[in-house]
Order: sequence, then structure tokens, then C-alpha cells
Amino acid sequence: MYIIRIISKKEINIKTYQPSIWSLAAVTGLAPLTLNLIVPSLPALADHFGITYSGAQVAVSSFIISMAIGQIFIGPISDAYGRRSILMLGIIIFLIGTTICSVATSSEVLIVGRFIQAFGGVAGVVLGRAIIRDVYSREKAASALGYVTTVMVIAPMIAPPLGGILQDLFGWRSIFYLMMIVGIILFLNIFYNLQETKTEDRIKGDIKSLLNSFVQLIKIPQFILYTVTMSCANSMFFTFLGVAPLLVIQKLDYSPTQYGFTFMVISFAFMAGSFTTARLSERIGSLRMIGYAVFGTIIGSVLMLIVFLSGIVNIYIIFVTMMIITYSNGIVMPNIIANIVSIKPQLAGAASGLSGFIQYSLAGVSSYVAAVLAGIGLIYMPLQLILLAFLGTITFYLAEAIKNN
Repeated sequence: MYIIRIISKKEINIKTYQPSIWSLAAVTGLAPLTLNLIVPSLPALADHFGITYSGAQVAVSSFIISMAIGQIFIGPISDAYGRRSILMLGIIIFLIGTTICSVATSSEVLIVGRFIQAFGGVAGVVLGRAIIRDVYSREKAASALGYVTTVMVIAPMIAPPLGGILQDLFGWRSIFYLMMIVGIILFLNIFYNLQETKTEDRIKGDIKSLLNSFVQLIKIPQFILYTVTMSCANSMFFTFLGVAPLLVIQKLDYSPTQYGFTFMVISFAFMAGSFTTARLSERIGSLRMIGYAVFGTIIGSVLMLIVFLSGIVNIYIIFVTMMIITYSNGIVMPNIIANIVSIKPQLAGAASGLSGFIQYSLAGVSSYVAAVLAGIGLIYMPLQLILLAFLGTITFYLAEAIKNN
């Protein structure tokens, strides 16, 4: 791991050092921003490479798959070699993938570039969480993660309109030129301003030790149950995302532009929940906040089912009920993440990576299942949301019962 030693830096006193929350938020938002920035250019990519729209969409799905896979490796490797060096290496890989995308002459090359881009970019998602846990207590970590999660919501919210502007003015390659600039700025910021936070309890860097870290986590019931709670909360958003365009544009006859601006309301609701966490988690306690918020997801899901059963399928009513769900999950997500990475602090990187892999995997399955079921009947969407809400609530309270006993 010679390259890691080259970009490593003198370690500091972990008890006094506090990294910039906004710097961590920026690297955490890199992958979500890059994932969604290209979406408005998919038709142009299909025309440019002479492929179908679904073929162009592989540039998005390959990114999600790579994000899930990358989290498995990046987390535990950072437990062995440190956060800062692996984060910088991840951004270097991101820049390599971005460069490949910017000069791609075929859809296959573009897809490979996107896969590499995501594998490096997801380091920010994993290590942003782990670094926060390295330097903060559980309750303070929940507060810090509230701010980080807010940025993670803003990034995909502004990405589609920004990508559309770049596409209209300069073409799809300009998107990757922009991400090169962003990646370089983030790399320089980390190089000059971020210190190493993984100074104690490092694990060995061999494959056996990395696998052992996963085994240790899987044996902890709270880790599995908290991860399921987090994954259910995240999957509720992707369930709605998989059906919303069909519902709003085709069934309710709204334009894509109207859909885009309406969907921003959902993002604002999640952001409000995350901001609530940032302001109140230290005062109320992260576990109590989760305990309240999971019931909000049930209430919102049941209300949406009632709307569908009544036959009054109105865009405003549907989005209000979804706002209840997303606001609640905006509280659940940062708090549950803080508890996941606090279960075994010396394996915070592995915990963040493994839980992230499960989170994105379930989200991908949920989105696909929701889209398939929507072809049979739209009523299946609120039913799926209710299932996820109850599963997330049950697993959380089961984890609490096991811990208390």
C-alpha cells in the first residue's frame, strides 16, 4: 500500500481535533450529486451513441451497483489503513473514472467510467460517516450526521436542474468536466485541511482480517436490526421514486418540469427532518428520536393507502402524505447511522461500508419491485410503503429489546 503511505499525514490528538463538518458533508455529497447529474442527459446519450433509452440508463444503474460494492471494501480498508489516505485514494479513483467518461467514444466505455467513478466517489459516503464517529460521541455524531445528511439530500435535489442546464448549454461531456473540477477541489481540501482520525484500534489490512470484521458485525444483533431499520427507511424513498414518474406524468398528466419541481418538496421534507436531528439529537437522544419518527413513517404510509382506496388520487394529497414519510425518515436516517457506527467503534468503517451495501442493495430491489408492481396496479405502492414502515419499526424496537435484556 505504498501509495497510501505517500498521501498519509501526521496523525493528531483525536481528543481535541474536530474536522470541518461542511468539508465532510461535501465529500459525502459527491456520489449522490454525480449519480443524478447525468439523468437529464440520458436522451442525448442515447442519440449520441445510437442506443435505446434503457441502454443509456445503464449509466445510472451501473453507478448504483458500484456504490453498493464499493462500500463493502472501502469501510474495512479504512479501519486498517486510516480514513484520510483511503478517502484521498477514493477521490483519485473518482477522477480517473470521470476522465474516462469525459472522453468516452462508446456507451460501453462510458459505463465502465461510471462504474469506476462511483467506486471512488462512494468513499466520501462511507468515510464521512466513519470520520464523524471517530471524533464525536454517539449523540454528537447524530447531530453532525444531521448536517451531513442535509447536504446529501440537497445534492441530488439540485443535480437534475444543474445537469439540464449544462446539457442545454454545453452538451453532456460538460457534466464530467464540472465533476473533474469538483473532485480536484475536494482532493486539495482534504490534502491540506483533513487530519487522520483513525489513530487507534486499527485492524490488520489482509483479506482475512477484513472478512473477520464483517463476521464480527454480523454476529451483533443490534447491527443487523439497526441496518434493516435504516435500509427500510431509505427504501421507502426509492419505492416512491420508482413509481412517482408513472403516477405523476402518465396517470395525472403533469409535465416532467412540474414533476421535477414537485419532487423537490419531498427533498425539502427530508432535509427538514435531518435539520431537526442536527438541532435536537443531543438534547432528546438519538434513540428516542428514532422511536418517535418510525411511527411517522407508518402514519404517512397508512394515510397514503387511504387516499388510494378512496379514489381521490390528487398530486397534492399524495405528496403531503409522502412528505410525512420523508420528514420522519430524515430524522431516522442520521440517528440510526450514528448508532450503527457506534456499536463497535473500532470497526466504524466496516460498519458504515457493510450497512451501506445492504442499504443500497435493498433500495435497488425495492425500486425495481415497485416499478413492476405499478404495472399491475398503483395501489401496490402504498402497500409496499406500509410493509417497509412496519418492518423498520419492528426491527428497531426488537433491537432495543435485545439491548435492554
